[in-house]
Amino acid sequence: MTSKANTPRPPKQPDQVKKRLFRSATTLLSTGQPVSIGAIAGAAGVSKGAVQHHFGTKEQLLAALFDLYMDEFNEALALEDTSAPPALRYARMSLNATSYEDTEGWRAMVVATVIDRGLAARWSERAESERALDQPPAANALLVRLAADGLWLSDLLSTYKVDKKQREELDVLMQGLLRNP
Repeated sequence: MTSKANTPRPPKQPDQVKKRLFRSATTLLSTGQPVSIGAIAGAAGVSKGAVQHHFGTKEQLLAALFDLYMDEFNEALALEDTSAPPALRYARMSLNATSYEDTEGWRAMVVATVIDRGLAARWSERAESERALDQPPAANALLVRLAADGLWLSDLLSTYKVDKKQREELDVLMQGLLRNP
């Protein structure tokens, strides 16, 4: 008979646990379920203590998840044509419909910013810093950004079906707005 002290424990895999916690939080947020440390732990199959060990609080977990998606956003933005005006590069991420392929994750981010005002403030700060790069006509650049945000939300919520041809036409219209005051 082996004693408990001699029984090997499975190796700890903190990166795998964090990924499970992120997936669980994403699923809960994107499906409108209650989000708490207990709910996240239960969905991930770990203890509340494991969540607290890795993130401390629910807010810190949501902030880490937010950072993950903002990194993804920044990487996608960096892939856009740098010779295009900043507002158009921003819009093309939605027009190309490839930057936000993880709709469940981005839906979760929208919900997270609604329930956590600190994340909403961070998202707004990010948007304002990007918007500061716009050149005149500033109102037209803002209109392009708002249209891109609307298209992005429509894609996330499956509100309107916008096909490739329509996206190309929108790109031309947005380019025109940024050329003419």
